[in-house]
Amino acid sequence: MDAVEYYSSIAPSYEALYKEEQLEKIKRIVSLVPHTKSSKVLDIGAGTGLLEENLRECKIIALEPSEMADFLEAKKLPNVKVLRLKVSQFKSDEKFDLVFCITVLQDLAKAERERCIKSAFAFCKHGGRIVISVLEASKIDLGYLKPILTEKVANDKVYVFG
Repeated sequence: MDAVEYYSSIAPSYEALYKEEQLEKIKRIVSLVPHTKSSKVLDIGAGTGLLEENLRECKIIALEPSEMADFLEAKKLPNVKVLRLKVSQFKSDEKFDLVFCITVLQDLAKAERERCIKSAFAFCKHGGRIVISVLEASKIDLGYLKPILTEKVANDKVYVFG
């Protein structure tokens, strides 16, 4: 079962199982990067929209290829456009102030992981910030990309680039 199939299968129960834990993590991650009402945000692997709930004043494009996108859309959050796509399928000339990829990379094969990272950097505008978190247990180390900040948040290692 690939990641999209897995997250589609747990979508109906995801927030009941993980919302509290994930909200605390996301609140801390959001606090690491400056943002305003005018910030344009790209969320790669948006899940059920917990990040979007915390950044609801920003203009957000939320990419979520699994059925979790249905739960995010049902929240009818203002300023949030949900696209049921992988980042590799997303086409845009728009650059974003903030690009988030929270707890996604460990679910991707290595080649797809590298494409996802490259896409995150490509969609971030000059002077913007990229925030990538990975489960610590995955042993994925993004230090080679020279983050401006690295922090442990819950069970994740968070990398901020800019």
